[in-house]
Amino acid sequence: ETLDATVVDMRFVKPLDEDLVRQLADSHDLLVTIEENSIMGGAGSAVNEFLARQGLLQPILNLGLPDHYVEHAKPAQMLAECGLDEAGIEAAVRRRLEKLQSGN
Repeated sequence: ETLDATVVDMRFVKPLDEDLVRQLADSHDLLVTIEENSIMGGAGSAVNEFLARQGLLQPILNLGLPDHYVEHAKPAQMLAECGLDEAGIEAAVRRRLEKLQSGN
């Protein structure tokens, strides 16, 4: 709500809802994928690959688990440490939007 974002629940990676991804790419300045999974080879990667195949130069931010060992802790703490809690997600999106607005 603080970002006035459109939220779509992917629920699954395959088959990718290509029509919806294209519609979102056409109507939004930035696409953000968020997953409690590795970014590499995950849902965000599927969206990236589709956009590339279609020749769509859409800014995208993929948020997810880093590709290294994450120390065990309570789930909320682990998500916060990976930037996947509410504050971390909002901060990452705001940083990307600022870069887009400044032309970087």
